[in-house]
Amino acid sequence: MFLAIDVATIKFWLIPIIGAFIGWITNWLAIKMLFHPRKPIDLKVFTLHGVFPKNKKNIATNLGKIVQKDLISFDDIKNRLQEPESMANFKDEISVHVERIIREKVESMTIAKVFISENFIQNLHQMAVEEIEMALPGVIEKYINKIEEKVDIQEMVFEKVNNFSDEKLENLLLAITNKEFKFIEIVGAVLGFLIGIIQMLLSGVNI
Repeated sequence: MFLAIDVATIKFWLIPIIGAFIGWITNWLAIKMLFHPRKPIDLKVFTLHGVFPKNKKNIATNLGKIVQKDLISFDDIKNRLQEPESMANFKDEISVHVERIIREKVESMTIAKVFISENFIQNLHQMAVEEIEMALPGVIEKYINKIEEKVDIQEMVFEKVNNFSDEKLENLLLAITNKEFKFIEIVGAVLGFLIGIIQMLLSGVNI
């Protein structure tokens, strides 16, 4: 009697456990096939090639478009650089730099040191900084515009990604999505287990 119950119990749980394994291994294999095989394998009927290695150029092209269109905007860069906090940082750096240059020039002129007072140096420094501060927003805008004309972000991203080795591309994508891939594997196991239980219940097997 005990043996019969034990066998029935094993039989009941065996199919769900097998289903869980099949669900997990199927999803695990599907994820692996995103990256492997890295080189195409001709099987006569069809060619076996990892999804990402096979479509690396398309991925690089689309990623470049996304980065240029939605992630990096030269207008955003200009706006960030022209924010009050950024302008204040620029002013501080410029102020220090201008004062150093003025004092170096004065120190290099022996006669000038006699006639140029500290007050004159401070006034000259203040005027120079104020003039630069007024011109700075326009200079930033013109400079960014010139960069925008010369720099093709889409092309830069395409070349960078397309030149990745298949191994580096895999490591990069796994670093971003590894948790999600693990979750997909677990979901496959859970669904396989539940489907196995449903199959056993529908077949009328009792513990």
